[in-house]
Amino acid sequence: MHMNADLNQNVTRRSEKDMPMNMKSRHSGHRWLTLLIALAVTAVPLAAQAQRKSPLADAPAIRKRYELRATRLEVGAGFGSTINQDFYHTVFLNLKLGFHFIEWFAASVFGGFAVANIATTFQSDLLGTLGSTPSTPFEPSRTDALNSMQKINNILGGQLEFTPFTGKYSLAGWLFANYDFYGFGGAGVITVTPTNSAIAPCTGSNGADSSVSGSAYFCGVSGSKFAFTYGLGLHSYFNHWMALNVELRDMLAKLNPSGRDTNGDLHATTADLSWTHTFIVSANLVFYLPSTPNISF
Repeated sequence: MHMNADLNQNVTRRSEKDMPMNMKSRHSGHRWLTLLIALAVTAVPLAAQAQRKSPLADAPAIRKRYELRATRLEVGAGFGSTINQDFYHTVFLNLKLGFHFIEWFAASVFGGFAVANIATTFQSDLLGTLGSTPSTPFEPSRTDALNSMQKINNILGGQLEFTPFTGKYSLAGWLFANYDFYGFGGAGVITVTPTNSAIAPCTGSNGADSSVSGSAYFCGVSGSKFAFTYGLGLHSYFNHWMALNVELRDMLAKLNPSGRDTNGDLHATTADLSWTHTFIVSANLVFYLPSTPNISF
């Protein structure tokens, strides 16, 4: 009887000793199960959301935007002026016709027709230093110097326009307007004539004896000269069909503004022509057709 009691007591003690390990195992299993449930609750909605397409996917940055340029004709007129000529500032009457294929790309043609050639201060100062009779064959008389100075008759050309910047501005919080900035490049012609169109034109050679004839040192540059044209422009829109268009243009052509011997060979010929920058600033009032622009989605 005592032996059985001792055996039962030992079995009971071993069972009580093992209880902490069994409880620890059950708690650990509960924690893993809770973690799996939490992951499932979080992951399932995320997966469902990833499969569902956002209503803003592939949508434009700005909706219902007025497309002020795309597939519209631009017609304009205005005035312009050269800003860097040595002897004459030429004032132009401008005409422009262009077509905008898309919002940021257009092609246009332009013309500037001289309405006035105004003597510059430099011309007046230069002529004031010259006399009616030159002291040496190398010095022109006042008349000869003036006769060969170059005037511009007109400019014509075509250009491609790239418009990377567009937007809307506010002036003092009450005036709002659309605008755009663009760059352009193309080709054209610039037609020039000397002050006195009766003087001898510039040719490839001059047979005059430069030691006795002052006329060998000047000639008349006239006719249409090929030119590269490039520059920057902007539009400021008054409404959806009318805008102010301002351009800064360079006409790069082979010219000789003074009509004098510039290369030092003692003869004024076509060899004295050199690549010359003619900068022109212009302002045009332009109109768009059709008068109602498209509206984006």
